[in-house]
Amino acid sequence: MLALVTPARTANAQWARQTTFDVGGIRLTRDDFADTDGVNVAGLWGRWNERVSLIASGAITHISDGRSTGLALASASYTVPVHRVRLEAGSTATILGTSDQRASSSWLGFGRAHVLGQGRGVWLGVGGGTVHLETENVGASTGEVGGWLRRGEQRLTLSAATVRTSTVSTVIFSDETVLRVRDPVGYTDVSLAGHGVWRQLEVDAVAISRHAWKGNLASMPTAMLSGAWWFTPYVGVAGAIGRQLSDPLRGTARARYATVALRLSAERHGPVRARTTPPRVAVGDASIVAASADGGAAMIRVHAAGARTVEIMGDLTAWTPVALARRGDRWEVRLTTTPGAHHVVVRIDGGAWAAPANLPRIDDELGGTVGLLVVP
Repeated sequence: MLALVTPARTANAQWARQTTFDVGGIRLTRDDFADTDGVNVAGLWGRWNERVSLIASGAITHISDGRSTGLALASASYTVPVHRVRLEAGSTATILGTSDQRASSSWLGFGRAHVLGQGRGVWLGVGGGTVHLETENVGASTGEVGGWLRRGEQRLTLSAATVRTSTVSTVIFSDETVLRVRDPVGYTDVSLAGHGVWRQLEVDAVAISRHAWKGNLASMPTAMLSGAWWFTPYVGVAGAIGRQLSDPLRGTARARYATVALRLSAERHGPVRARTTPPRVAVGDASIVAASADGGAAMIRVHAAGARTVEIMGDLTAWTPVALARRGDRWEVRLTTTPGAHHVVVRIDGGAWAAPANLPRIDDELGGTVGLLVVP
């Protein structure tokens, strides 16, 4: 099952979120056994804001020959903004268990530097940690570089990740002596990933080219396609098809798969129904100001008397919608950002995004108009 985190539809204060649960069928072919059918249950939980990212996912597969496989992944990171640069540090952990086999697990720490622009960004990262295979612990190191482009709900990502670690194989001699053999491996995966949303339909596609330069792994291409159709805002049908490459960091084998599942979500998906009443306050009647706050933060205030909800989005929120809290006839949010000019737009009562009337307006690179907000 391929799990990709997509932009959340809602924000709770400054937190974006995604929570889904899948249950369905799977058709699986691995190198060590023939095609099998089974039942697959998977879940995804994510919470993130401009500083903290928390992601956890897991899947349990029971196939027709009686074997079961469980996989759990977790990732946590903390980001520090420095002008247009974001410095990120965090760790990931995985555990894989299969019937009649010892569980494998891994722990990796990583650091990344991101450079963000409007609707685009690049990053560079390194990492290292420990992989537990069979009864052996082996070291692992990683390096990565990539870039992304986003326009609305569509996103394209190109990346290259290099991995150095070891695989462990078991040799049992006639006298029942067991020998664990380590084989150092090194490879680079170059991947192109696309994500798109069209009304109720979400689609993710990934193409990977593996280039192995050490050890017993094969150099080969692969591709994966997954999607979900939301026939209600919280219930959809999800499917995926593709070939996964072996992953020495998680202990997974090369396999082909096809899945179909019922997907439940705690967040709303698909198009928002047309409003039955117009917004009480037009964006042109709202004004926005920024003031310095303690700890290098800024207090963003929007004056919009009578509004039900107020949201802002811009380079100071990494172009993620952020909801403001009501304070009488004004709305406020505290953000950690850098002094200077920032691009920003405002949304009132769920209406259209637009530049507030009191700000200078400039054209952005996507053909839209944004306001120029100066943070002291």
